[in-house]
Amino acid sequence: MKNIRRLPILLVLCAAMAALPWVYTKTVLTIAHSRGVYSSPEEGMLALADQQYPPDHSVKIYYAGPNDSDGLNPYVWYVIAEVHASARADGSEMGRNGCDNPGSFFLQLRDGSWVHVGEGLFTTFMAPWMGVFNMAGEGISKPSVNLINGPMRFCR
Repeated sequence: MKNIRRLPILLVLCAAMAALPWVYTKTVLTIAHSRGVYSSPEEGMLALADQQYPPDHSVKIYYAGPNDSDGLNPYVWYVIAEVHASARADGSEMGRNGCDNPGSFFLQLRDGSWVHVGEGLFTTFMAPWMGVFNMAGEGISKPSVNLINGPMRFCR
């Protein structure tokens, strides 16, 4: 008898646990979409640099490619750049030699567009769920830019 009373509670808990990944992934992608849609991860990184640095900045992209080297989730890319500028847009000082080395995630949506998602948003948690819930684009399994050969020292 006790088990029969616990069954509805167990079913509700299971349903909530199943819905959580969908709700989280959909919410993060909706917010990211509202902040900007890009035709490529590289375009997204350049747009971020335009927002975060004054007009005198220069950007060199060192890596733009899948976050997973094993071919999983080719719709999750990571972009690494080197930015030289006189200061950041908020007026704070640049890193060593007037240089910053930003890196960020870009996710391809089902329509083929790319959105920026920060590192603190559990991107690796969302990645497989994007595929499961048909929210992901086809992705691309090879990097478009890979100038990193061995250990790198940025901002020399």
